[in-house]
Amino acid sequence: MLSKMRNIFPMIWEQITTRRITWLPLLTAGEQTRLTWAKALESYADVPKVYQDFFMPFFVDGQAFPYTILTPSREGYIDRTTEKLICDFGNEIHILERSGNTFEAQCYPLEGISYVEVRSVLLYSHIKINGVTKQGVPASSTIRFNSVGDYLFTPILKRMRLATVDSKDAVQSSELEKFDHLIRLNFKFMNYAKRSILAGDKVIHSILQPEIRVPVFKVLGWTYYKTISPTHMSILTSRELITIRENEMQSGAGKYGGIWNYIPLNKIVSLTLSRKNNDLLVLSIQLPESVRLEYLFQDSAKQELDQLLERFSELTAR
Repeated sequence: MLSKMRNIFPMIWEQITTRRITWLPLLTAGEQTRLTWAKALESYADVPKVYQDFFMPFFVDGQAFPYTILTPSREGYIDRTTEKLICDFGNEIHILERSGNTFEAQCYPLEGISYVEVRSVLLYSHIKINGVTKQGVPASSTIRFNSVGDYLFTPILKRMRLATVDSKDAVQSSELEKFDHLIRLNFKFMNYAKRSILAGDKVIHSILQPEIRVPVFKVLGWTYYKTISPTHMSILTSRELITIRENEMQSGAGKYGGIWNYIPLNKIVSLTLSRKNNDLLVLSIQLPESVRLEYLFQDSAKQELDQLLERFSELTAR
């Protein structure tokens, strides 16, 4: 019995010490954080082995290496994400998502993209592409990344928003000045609106809807409220309907970021206004493949919303 115990203890000790060694961090916290940052790949030589078969035909044909960003995988219980590549091939955006030693690919022709969503809340960002793939299949792809690398995605985002439009104009200051009246109402959304406008855009109409809260119950004279709609803004330009909203979280990080939806006007099947109850209105944006986006407004915004619908009809009737 004692001899067996003598043999078992060394084995247990070896397992414990081995596990402890594997648990020791090999990198500093800063180095570990930087490993989660997105990075641009400069050439075919930089492409990870698992994706090389995808790029080989382009390499053999002598095609220039496309603008490509790698977003590393991220572990976590809430914001877990897989490694992805997003590639700009000019008229097409390719998304490659790693799955073990292989990958799944989605190809979005620019003309098939219904809308693009950009979310930025503190260090957490994502770009979501919604549309129809090259194979004619409705699809949606979300690329999550650390916000420190958001500048890497600017060229691809601009490509998707401008699509086939070749605009080399500068953003006119007169268009940005149309948001100056918000400086006292909501300085943050004034800046959000200005950064949303691209070169050549003409701002047609805009509406800012403050946060909507409703009473839930009263206790000892105190009324408790529930937020049913975050602060949001709708901007109609000559090319897009842009919506901006605060994150749905009602506290903490929800107040320190925003979510942008960029919707090409030619992708809007219908834009309608309906009443939810005596005090609320719903602006519904119907997109291809039964995709619908809805935004809640107070009844006091009805006149502005009617103007928005009228301007939209004028633009799309041309």
